[in-house]
Amino acid sequence: MNKKRHRTYTYRTRALLRELRTYEREGTHLYLGNRPSSAEDITRACMLAEDSGYMRDFVGDEADRITEIHFIRINKEPES
Repeated sequence: MNKKRHRTYTYRTRALLRELRTYEREGTHLYLGNRPSSAEDITRACMLAEDSGYMRDFVGDEADRITEIHFIRINKEPES
């Protein structure tokens, strides 16, 4: 991996981890698929996904506060 690509990867990894930790501190429940998960586990899964990606599904309460975030694995289309 070249240095520029590595810096971008590292920046994205840290940015995602910081974001998810903020949600955790605010009391938002995080899920990877249908399983409760941590910011670290979700970040690791998102960064390691090669043939797939993760879509976020935000769940809110009556006051429109985010109470849960589900990371749902999606498969990428094969290139033709």
